[in-house]
Amino acid sequence: MKNRVILCVCCFFALAMTLMPRSAMADVMELRLATWGPTSHYVAEARNAWIETVNDKAGDMIKIVDYPGGQLFGPGDMHRAVARGSIDLGLVLQPSMLGMIPMLQGVYLPFAFDSVDQIAAAYKGESLEIIESELEQRNMVLVYPSFLDGVQVFSNKKNIETIEDFEGLRILSASPMFSNIMRRLNAAPDTSIPQDEQYMALRRGVAEANANSTVGGYFQRSHEVAPYYTKIDMSYATILVCANKRTWERIPEEARKIMVEEGQKAAMRTLETGKAWEANFINELEKDGATIHIMDDEERRKIQEIAEPVWMEWAEEHGATAQRLLELSLGHLELDLETEK
Repeated sequence: MKNRVILCVCCFFALAMTLMPRSAMADVMELRLATWGPTSHYVAEARNAWIETVNDKAGDMIKIVDYPGGQLFGPGDMHRAVARGSIDLGLVLQPSMLGMIPMLQGVYLPFAFDSVDQIAAAYKGESLEIIESELEQRNMVLVYPSFLDGVQVFSNKKNIETIEDFEGLRILSASPMFSNIMRRLNAAPDTSIPQDEQYMALRRGVAEANANSTVGGYFQRSHEVAPYYTKIDMSYATILVCANKRTWERIPEEARKIMVEEGQKAAMRTLETGKAWEANFINELEKDGATIHIMDDEERRKIQEIAEPVWMEWAEEHGATAQRLLELSLGHLELDLETEK
């Protein structure tokens, strides 16, 4: 009789364990996501929707907790924090980690891309495989990219109508490759002033221009101190949600799949929303008194021809993988892409 009671208790316990919700059987894995930037930006809106959906669909396995506003790490050191595992997930500004991962320069070539759609194409297929491999070698995993509107020129001197207007222009820069191209255009690039101090530099006359996206420039009020806006589409930055590689490998496979699939939807949302926001904020800049100029295709083509040797030098310096990525990235351009093997 005693044995039958024990057997019944064991069967009841086994049945209860089978029917018990997964979250009650094991702790839900909490993933800390460090972010920065204005919460009203379209990239933040898409990311918040991604977090909500992932937490809803994979809530019995993981829970993503956002730490916004740069309270943990900012764009300048986020990639190092993710690589070290100081944070599980981080919002990484692609141009900020060109020093750590030079291969990312291959999808951030100044004046090479004519539209954000071409950048989106670079995050697919073989070029995406190269990017993902380079990230993983630095202990990071790409979850999904967000696409930003093009980088333009804000000047307190005048609009850039021809390439001759760059001559002598004191322009702030955060990119060595962009600075190299500016020097070849006889401008005077300055890399000593970080992005968050450029407003005051322009206001005080320390510099005459800077490069910023339309939406980012509006939020940072660049047009208040540099009211001459030239749409030149210098480049298209991306913002990457990246995971620490060791953390990523501990996340259940099913949850990882949900994170990536929903991330792809968020990426497409930023691609389409960014175009509409750029058009809207160009109008807002004009309403606020900015002088708007769209550079002629012919003048921009002249810049591309000047920039081409700079791209080629970068590819030759970084070897066969960089040369292949350059070839993939520039497939839309009718330029001579022959490099020495």
